[in-house]
Amino acid sequence: MIFLKKIIKQIPSLNKNKEGIFIFLNKTCNIYPNKISYYNTAFTHKTQNKTNNYERLEFLGDSILNMTVSEYLFLEHKNIEEGELSKKRSIIIGRKNLNKIGKELILENLIKHNLKSLSKNIYGNVLESLIGAIYLDLGYKTSQTFIKKFIIPPRNTDLFDHNYKSKILEWSQKNKKQIKFVNTKQKGPDHQKQYLIELHINGDKVSESWGKTIKSAEQKSSKIVINIVN
Repeated sequence: MIFLKKIIKQIPSLNKNKEGIFIFLNKTCNIYPNKISYYNTAFTHKTQNKTNNYERLEFLGDSILNMTVSEYLFLEHKNIEEGELSKKRSIIIGRKNLNKIGKELILENLIKHNLKSLSKNIYGNVLESLIGAIYLDLGYKTSQTFIKKFIIPPRNTDLFDHNYKSKILEWSQKNKKQIKFVNTKQKGPDHQKQYLIELHINGDKVSESWGKTIKSAEQKSSKIVINIVN
């Protein structure tokens, strides 16, 4: 009986709340924690506890996330230069993406707080703090597995699809093609100017598009070519 009581104390969410953090980790994340206190802290906002909240774990989780994503991109995209790797990483670890994933993954009632409502940023913060808790409790490999499963997009993702210029540059490097964007025309007054951008491959024009900015015209021209080469 004494042994059974010790087991129950170690898994309080099974005893008190079947929808609690322990169940969330098991069922949703496939994680079996050793020290549940790390995760309790990871889900605690400073309005609930000024000294023992998720902020320090968030700092740790951010570093682990950055390292894991950097390593993944470096190994999986061997033909991309440093600048493009940085852009891809910034999309994955960016606040918008983390907030979105956190909101989809984490139930509101798991976060302990005294706020009237939870902002999107809090979900992203808790997601990073959860990574920190996993690292402290189960080590780097397990935190890597979590990041790759829930945060790093699969190869067929549409996360990067909006950056067609990046994709065409990646394609050109992989296929040893020379890419050049040429601003050939402008029209309209200064406050409504439009630009015509041609995309050249190995000196030959393969597409052209108008845009309200040079960047948007480059994206449109790149999208045309991406749809062809893919």
